Order: sequence, then C-alpha cells, then structure tokens
Amino acid sequence: ESDYTFADYHSAHGVGQCIMRHDIDVDVDAALRLARLERQVNSQMKATYFVLLTSEFYNVFAKRSLEGLVSIAGLGHELGLHFDETKYPEASSDSLVDAMHEEASTLGRALGIEVKTVSMHMPSKRTLDANYDLGTLVNSYSARFFREFKYLSDSKMHWREDAETIIKSHQYDNLHLLTHAFWYSETPQTAPEIMRGFAARAQQRTQDNLQVIHPF
Repeated sequence: ESDYTFADYHSAHGVGQCIMRHDIDVDVDAALRLARLERQVNSQMKATYFVLLTSEFYNVFAKRSLEGLVSIAGLGHELGLHFDETKYPEASSDSLVDAMHEEASTLGRALGIEVKTVSMHMPSKRTLDANYDLGTLVNSYSARFFREFKYLSDSKMHWREDAETIIKSHQYDNLHLLTHAFWYSETPQTAPEIMRGFAARAQQRTQDNLQVIHPF
C-alpha cells in the first residue's frame, strides 16, 4: 500500500524497495506458517529466511525440519545462513569468515540448494563494525544493507521504532525489515503464552518420538 516493491539481497537496486528478512531462531513450523501467509497476501513476495545451523531448539538435519525448510524454499522464498559467532569465541576475523563459508556449505548440502546469504545471530559491535566482505556470500549486515537501507527489527513483538508509521510515510528510499515468526500467531498471545505453548508442543513431540524408539 505504500508503493514499496519487494526485493531480496541479490535484486535490490534503485529506490522504493523493501527487503523482508526472517530469522528462524526457534521454530521452523512458525516460519513455514509465515512463509505461506506471505505468499497468500502477495504472490510476488519473496522473503529471506535465515536458518540457524546451531540452534538449541531444532535440528536442521531432522526430517521434520528439512521438510519444513524445503517447503519454505518451494514457496519462492530464499533460505540463508543465520550465523552465531559466539560458537567461535577465539576466532580471528579471517577464521570467522571461513566458518561462515563452511556453515553455509553444510546448510546448502543438507537442503540441496546453494546458500548465498548470511545474517548474524545477535551480532556483536565488533562484527557490525567489521563490515565483513564474504566474497561469494552476501552479508546482510554489510554497510549497504544495514546503513544505506532503513533497518527495522522486532524483539518479542516489540519494534524499536514505529515501523508502520515509517513505512506509510515513505520517508526512506529503501527498507530492510526483520521479524521473528516465532512471536506471532493468528490469535493475540502474550510472550509468556507463546513460550508455554511452544514448550508444551516440544514436550509432546519428544514423547511421541520416544514412543517410536521405545514404547512405554
């Protein structure tokens, strides 16, 4: 409605464009629900979903996760690597870049696609200031996308700025929007309610999986 057109990190050129980014920190199922909704709302919409290879909450290589992620890609969205630098606390800048390429390659092999984009998971000031040149990989936190675009992100459903007003005002040439699908649902819920619901579903899946391995 505000006359921005959707673009990704590879096609964003000129002005009047919006990059939609979603970090999958916790729940692949929630990301898939959002991916389907986006395509229903706008058949031309292409978002980038960043997959955390080192997540404590889902296993990228598990059948359920792989099926969900492949479905997201099948809807026309891009899958990128969500990179957690805290896994490499002693790494030099060069070593971190090497690790990003290694994780992107691993994720790509698991999904059967080429992973071409990287976003940082809770990036440190060091990483933001570094403006890493990743060669064949696009760095979503490069100066171009983090500073030349208007960057807006949510945190547990709370926006640091009034995103709706900023979008409607069209005061910025280009937008870079980040959301986390985990925190949104079809009916209004508080953050504690969302976390309790996720924990209950995770417990049920664990019990179901244990029944398959060793019925009790």
